[in-house]
Amino acid sequence: MNISELRQKAQRGSAVAQTILGSCYLEGIDVEVNHDEAFRLLSSAAEQGAPRAMTSLARMYAEGLGTAKNLGEAVRLYKAAAQAGEFLAQVALGRIYSRGTDIPANPESARKWYTTAAAQEGSIDDCEELQEAKAYITKPF
Repeated sequence: MNISELRQKAQRGSAVAQTILGSCYLEGIDVEVNHDEAFRLLSSAAEQGAPRAMTSLARMYAEGLGTAKNLGEAVRLYKAAAQAGEFLAQVALGRIYSRGTDIPANPESARKWYTTAAAQEGSIDDCEELQEAKAYITKPF
């Protein structure tokens, strides 16, 4: 990955470059982990409507990475990304609502988001998250 080129594009306002570079800083891919820089870049891309950036930024809020933990903001961002079709945001909402961690459990909302995620089978690679969604929607309430 060409980090230098991504930085240049991100500085010019490319939401795609900001999302990719922000994710690199969040995960430590080809750069040192830097949650402050990840938060800055992902916030900028999310403000431009980039669903993948919203998902990563929501994770930062949910886990308190580079910012104060704020589950309400995390859910808001996850919902915006999920409504735009972002698979990982749909799964994240399914988890939040099924587990009821820091908010009341809501099995109906969990089923809704897991069903939405599972409906993407065939357009995404088989993965743990897809299996999780499928497993949840097949169990009885």
